[in-house]
Amino acid sequence: MTEFDPEILKRASDGGIIFIAIDDEGNRSVVGVDEVKEPVNDDKPFIVVQPVYVDDRVKAVVDVFDALAASVPAVAASAEVQPVSSKARSAMSFAQALEALRKLAHPDSEEGGAQ
Repeated sequence: MTEFDPEILKRASDGGIIFIAIDDEGNRSVVGVDEVKEPVNDDKPFIVVQPVYVDDRVKAVVDVFDALAASVPAVAASAEVQPVSSKARSAMSFAQALEALRKLAHPDSEEGGAQ
């Protein structure tokens, strides 16, 4: 998004985009599209979501699942994951799903491979 446009925001919301408000104390909460206010940007571009924000969280998710796999190896080895996407495979193992997540978190490094 490069501009504040209520119609574009509405279409984005209808397409599944969520909006997160941050209050003065830094607390975050999901808000409806009707609560989104035009930002004051002092003629500076604003960033909708910084990539590092998402990257750090994806890496944290990988760390959690790596810890889970290490803590409960028998469950991790036998668990089947049902992908949400209608185009996805019918089922994959926990290890396969974790490997796919690792590749998302670390696409250009050795960490994207099995550990």
